[in-house]
Amino acid sequence: MLRTPLCKALGIELPIFNAGMGGGLASAELAAAVSNAGGLGVLGMGALPAPVIGEEVRRLRKLTEKPFGVNLILALCQGGEIEACLEAKVPVVIGFWGDAAPFVERAKRGDTKLILQCGSVEEAKAAASAGVDAVMIQGVEAGGHVKGTTALSIVLPAVVEAVRPLPVIAAGGVADGRGLAAALALGAQAVSIGTRFLCSTESAASSEYKRRVVGARAEDTVHTLLFDIGWPNAAHRALRNRVYTEWEAAGSPPSGKRPAEGAIVGTMSLAGNRIEVPRYSVLPPLAGFEGDIDLTVLYAGQSCALVNDVKPAAEIVRDLVRGAEVALQSSVS
Repeated sequence: MLRTPLCKALGIELPIFNAGMGGGLASAELAAAVSNAGGLGVLGMGALPAPVIGEEVRRLRKLTEKPFGVNLILALCQGGEIEACLEAKVPVVIGFWGDAAPFVERAKRGDTKLILQCGSVEEAKAAASAGVDAVMIQGVEAGGHVKGTTALSIVLPAVVEAVRPLPVIAAGGVADGRGLAAALALGAQAVSIGTRFLCSTESAASSEYKRRVVGARAEDTVHTLLFDIGWPNAAHRALRNRVYTEWEAAGSPPSGKRPAEGAIVGTMSLAGNRIEVPRYSVLPPLAGFEGDIDLTVLYAGQSCALVNDVKPAAEIVRDLVRGAEVALQSSVS
């Protein structure tokens, strides 16, 4: 019931992607679990260098023989990231926050499917004209970095109509089977899910970060530009925590004039190195983070209201499928 033409094109059984949450937040373990459960597991390699991407792809291939994807933030690419994916014959590359056109022909020559995540009808139409294999449209309710400015329920059918017959993947606000069913009913051929998979046992988020998301409501998220060290002027949605409320109390000053700007709030391992995390950093707390989590960015979408526990990714996939099948059957009964 749930298998779509895009599933067939990608060689997967279910129209479910985990979002490629960057910096390795979407780990090889998470991607493998989703792929092995029948969806498309996606590595979150945004902001990581080409050698790390190559190593993580090799590690992922030891965990699954199923198709998978790699997510890259095009605006942060330093050179060689796309080449690393093509050299490794990654089945699917998902680009975000940039122009996919320069990579289309190289991807086609390498038999790699290229998807661009977009924030508007206009961006989706440009990506379609450039020759991508599918577009992903993001609603403003999404967590993490957000290009979308419109609710998914509005922008998704508009994009489906604008780029028809190109497949469209929905991103933002989907965390359960009812959301999956709704996205399919609006014309999506798959969904990309972040916040629900952030709270999987396999994601690389710290346990306290996951606990905060599980306990949060939609109203606890903010759409902001605050966490910009490492990626300026890029809107994002995260939980309202102490660093945010202290900045608000100070009058919401601009970058360069914020309270304790640049102070180190913790350390963690990233790409095999122990790094310091400054206040207002773009980096969320990964497993092994040591410091004050209330002074870090805790990316989460409004769908946190639907996330009530941390469980294995395979169970999350099964829950999504069961919930979607029930919702779809109810809609026609």
